[in-house]
Amino acid sequence: MSKEIGKIDKPAAENTILKRKIYLVQNIQNYFPENNEFKTLLEEYWDSISDQLDKMESTAGIITNIYIEGMWQSFQEVEKIIQESSPASLKLIKTRIGSGSNYIPVEDESIYKRLIDLTRIVQLGFVSEKIKTLIEEQYSETVSERQIHIKTTIDQLQLGEAGLFMLSSVNHKFSDDIEIFNVIPPALDKINRWLQNNQQTVAAQQEKDREESEEGQNKDSGLWTP
Repeated sequence: MSKEIGKIDKPAAENTILKRKIYLVQNIQNYFPENNEFKTLLEEYWDSISDQLDKMESTAGIITNIYIEGMWQSFQEVEKIIQESSPASLKLIKTRIGSGSNYIPVEDESIYKRLIDLTRIVQLGFVSEKIKTLIEEQYSETVSERQIHIKTTIDQLQLGEAGLFMLSSVNHKFSDDIEIFNVIPPALDKINRWLQNNQQTVAAQQEKDREESEEGQNKDSGLWTP
């Protein structure tokens, strides 16, 4: 069952505290580090997320565990990654860890890396139908394996506990007895409007990321490419 922040009456809140809960937050990163306007919007977004989580914790339950999609590393390593990719969100995370929340790696390294490789292959396209079928089967199996791993990890929440899940995708499944709360501040609309109004900037950044990714892959593989 999914609920919106700030719309829980007192009896329902008392019942919710006794249940397992997951707070879902869209993990928007600093895709345009050189753009001050986007940086300001992002800081506003994460500040408003933190404020809404404070209100949610006071009515539904304190965050026990923190999960970040795409992360399997220790928090020491994750902290360095987030400082580079999403420094505005790091304050929220470290504040709650300092208050007693636990960072729990939600990914399995082997499964996640396998999925990344298969995704890249799928995006390149196929000439052979046989290879296409083979890769698509492996891709589907890996996606399913990953979903099971994430669900199993979050399912370790105990009665009365709440987890914060910072996610990049929406195709996640949770046990039926876990109440789902979507944290969606008005600042998210501002970011979406900015992205729509700056499509050329977005497209240029995506092309830059693609080229850098390809260059990195070519160097790592040691293969010559035209």
